[in-house]
Amino acid sequence: MGVSTIAQNERLRLVEVDRLTSAIANGSDPVLNSVVSMLCGYFQVPTALVSIIDRDYQVFKARIGMEGDRTPREWSFCAHELHLDSILEVCDTRQDWRFAENPLVTGEPHIRYYAGAPLVVSPGLSLGRLCIIDHQSRPVLDTRERALLANAADIVVARLKSIHRQHFYDSMTGLPNRKRFEADLHEGHAFEGQTAVFIEPIAASAMDGLVKTLGVEFFVQFMLAVKEALLAAFPAGARLYRTGTLSFLTVMEHCEPALLHARLDTIVAALSRPLYCGNVPVFADVGISVLQLGVEADASIDRLRLLASMTDAARRSERRWLGYDPLIDAHLRRSTTLLNALEGALIATDQLCLVYQPRIDLSVNRCVAVEALLRWTHPALGPISPAEFIPLAETTASIRGITRWVMRHACQQLAAWRADGLEMVVSLNISALDLTDGHLFDDLTRALRDHGVDPRHLELEFTESVLVTDFDLVQEQLQRFRSLGVAIGIDDFGSGYSNWVYLRKIPATSVKLDRSLLANLQPGSNEWHIIRNLVSLLRDLRLTVVAEGIETDLHHHLLRGWGCDQGQGYYYAKPMPATDLATWLVKGGGRPTTVF
Repeated sequence: MGVSTIAQNERLRLVEVDRLTSAIANGSDPVLNSVVSMLCGYFQVPTALVSIIDRDYQVFKARIGMEGDRTPREWSFCAHELHLDSILEVCDTRQDWRFAENPLVTGEPHIRYYAGAPLVVSPGLSLGRLCIIDHQSRPVLDTRERALLANAADIVVARLKSIHRQHFYDSMTGLPNRKRFEADLHEGHAFEGQTAVFIEPIAASAMDGLVKTLGVEFFVQFMLAVKEALLAAFPAGARLYRTGTLSFLTVMEHCEPALLHARLDTIVAALSRPLYCGNVPVFADVGISVLQLGVEADASIDRLRLLASMTDAARRSERRWLGYDPLIDAHLRRSTTLLNALEGALIATDQLCLVYQPRIDLSVNRCVAVEALLRWTHPALGPISPAEFIPLAETTASIRGITRWVMRHACQQLAAWRADGLEMVVSLNISALDLTDGHLFDDLTRALRDHGVDPRHLELEFTESVLVTDFDLVQEQLQRFRSLGVAIGIDDFGSGYSNWVYLRKIPATSVKLDRSLLANLQPGSNEWHIIRNLVSLLRDLRLTVVAEGIETDLHHHLLRGWGCDQGQGYYYAKPMPATDLATWLVKGGGRPTTVF
């Protein structure tokens, strides 16, 4: 075998070593541990090893009777003649010129006998050896003993391949998974300059509805149907990965833009036809994002996350696919930075604060409540809008931490106001995630108790979208709060579902009209009639009607004349810190000069 051939084989061998063994911690696998234990018992030897030969060391993935989990490669018996698919046996190391001066012979563990069967993954390529070691010289293995050692080595290789499949392959589709893609991506820049195509066949919300209707088995059938459709649409030799619950990815060789666009259109066309899941035809709703690897986007960015972030925009586009956009990249980086900083902000003393915007009783022009609004000043990025960081927090468990922070500080402020002789109702915004379990109720009751606050001085506001998540659960949770004495408000009414059935069934005490209804309020317009009728209908349901976004004298007079109970907006006051609110109230808050 020539030098160049040996070098090429060693490169291929090391690829297999990395592929099959890098994810296995030394001594972690019970099957490999059982194999070496069995060999020690059968051959009556003190030491048995699964020895993997990497670039610089022999590494013991399973061992008995050997200190440490590696030795230098140049000391390794197992590294000798790895290109031969045969058992290496040394009956007396002191009599063998190759090993007589080996540090493992002359020193601990004083190897005197060695036999190792190669861990062959393909002809001529061995990961290392499964070996037995004794401190005494021994006779040559007989045929049966050699067969047993060789068979045990085959079991080790089969186990390594099985672990690899479990770690790097998706059990549902049999496709390589996200971990395999990331490993392939970082192995010698295998995909440098090629194009990653990320495919989301249907939006998560749509799939959730289908699974609720058709069951989990439908989901399995759908994903398998998508897999087959994609494989049929790909060029020969293309590799398909399943990188997420609803996502696939392939990598295409670099080609001219026209050819790439044609291939993307082919994928879209393949998923435009009905996919049969059992006897049910289902249409996908595909979104595809495209990124040139090693060229577009910084190497440090999470490429899969970047690709996933573009699929919704791609789904809305005419062609259903979208190429890399540096603005989306920058937005993703900022979002990641903010998400990573949120937990720190919750324990810092100088980043988060509450401001309060008054709600005015329109019949007496007096402030009767305030809405607590969260503000965040990031130490490096400065003020961050709640419209930016709250939706991000709602994608993680951070939203619960934020809600707890707001409740605790609002109760603390209510206690301080009461000590100063000021009685005030504070309204807090909560999200759908806050109502998915009983933690919010427990957290709120604890905050009320700790600060001695009357529950009647709190109102919880939520948007109509909360009601469509799990109405029965939401209704049950809201009733618990209402029974405690906490008021319940529906925020942004008129911007979404406006389902009157919900209003009859939930224990709401107030409804806040969405500010968008006032944006183009003109005499005789649709909004004019809608708002007037909404106010009348809501009052008939004995709900307190609150209009937000009041900014003009016309807004104020019209809504008061139509019977709206309360108003909130810049016409009365902007959100302000608690100390400024107290001053504003002393000066006659709620009484704008344009009104009186």
